[in-house]
Amino acid sequence: MAPAATPATAPSATPTAASALCADPNLSATVRARIAAAPGLIFDMDGTIVDSEPNHHKATHHLLQDLGLPALSTEVLESYAGLPDVPMFADILNRLEAAGAITPEQRQSDPRLTIEYLSRTKCALYEQIYMPQNVLYERIAQLIKDSAAQGKRLALATSSPRSQADYILQATGLKPYFASIITGDMVEHGKPAPDIFLLAAHSLSLKPEDCLVFEDGQHGLSAAKAAHIDALHCLGGAIQALYLA
Repeated sequence: MAPAATPATAPSATPTAASALCADPNLSATVRARIAAAPGLIFDMDGTIVDSEPNHHKATHHLLQDLGLPALSTEVLESYAGLPDVPMFADILNRLEAAGAITPEQRQSDPRLTIEYLSRTKCALYEQIYMPQNVLYERIAQLIKDSAAQGKRLALATSSPRSQADYILQATGLKPYFASIITGDMVEHGKPAPDIFLLAAHSLSLKPEDCLVFEDGQHGLSAAKAAHIDALHCLGGAIQALYLA
């Protein structure tokens, strides 16, 4: 459960000089000041920098359809935001078995009903078909550029593999702004464990408390809290709330 949040929207707020790098008048003074005060900024990628979560859902749906398995609801798919594919497919297989869509015997005998196969195939479908359809969130991109120009240290911390992080950062032109790129295959425990954000802070030579996380998913917000790092909840390319660690 995420901690109580400070609302990020305050239409009447006016940017202050101290927070000039984040001069969006729709952000509260508290949020602008928190961004300005953080030496290090750590960004999630999917759903935070790019609108990619629907495309991940399409890849998962595509895979299940190819296997003749029932589709998952949008609500269920959205609950996996920020979760690595391995625990996601472990849960999906359990759901399908509980619903009677597959049997324990099928899971034992069908090589396509393994976490490894599902993760690998979904990754390939996403990268080959759906990833090029991702849309950049322009306001977050501008914040990244402005923050780097102000001398802040930036890290990417994504559950996605390095191949996807490199593609998206290259395609959006944002790769030069990041001092480090931390991907899900670099840590033993993915979100909601704190590992990926702790490694990101370490890669910037900063203490966790000197950083600020930008994250769209509840798993990521929980990971930030576990890492004792304040987080900004981003939805649809806009900052919604500040969560204190």
